[in-house]
Amino acid sequence: MLKEPIKKGIKILSNPEKEFKILNKKSLESVVWDYASMLVAAALLAGIFNLSFLILRALYFNLLVNVDIEYLRMINYSIGRSTSILFLYIFSGTFLLFFASLLLRLFFRNVKYTSLLKILLYSITPLLLFGWFLANPFPLAIWSLFLIYTGIKNHKHIKVRKDSIEMRE
Repeated sequence: MLKEPIKKGIKILSNPEKEFKILNKKSLESVVWDYASMLVAAALLAGIFNLSFLILRALYFNLLVNVDIEYLRMINYSIGRSTSILFLYIFSGTFLLFFASLLLRLFFRNVKYTSLLKILLYSITPLLLFGWFLANPFPLAIWSLFLIYTGIKNHKHIKVRKDSIEMRE
């Protein structure tokens, strides 16, 4: 289930111009499906990575630094924190991306909103693939901004019949 979106994400990162040209032909639904599956996978990975990091850190403190740890409380705290990170990923991946798309819509009036949304969903790929294990996501955000620029630059307006389902605006 996740193999195809991850392969597609790696293709986006390795050759963005080619993939953004192909994006013009893809439907919004297929792009949203790939994005949603990668978002859920990244959220789960971030939660699991954080949980394992906290448990390994507690074991390190207990074994090597001789700190007395109450494991039930530590596991309760770690699970709560990891769950919070999981929901933060899903929240920021949906609502904050939606608000960012509305803000970008003000600057790119010549691009249809659905096309702009597809470009944004493709552009967030570096954060989804690598953001779950980096402490500082700023370089990935710059990479995403570059992908937004590349997507806008390679966008081609496609004529759609007025009675077609593709006419969403």
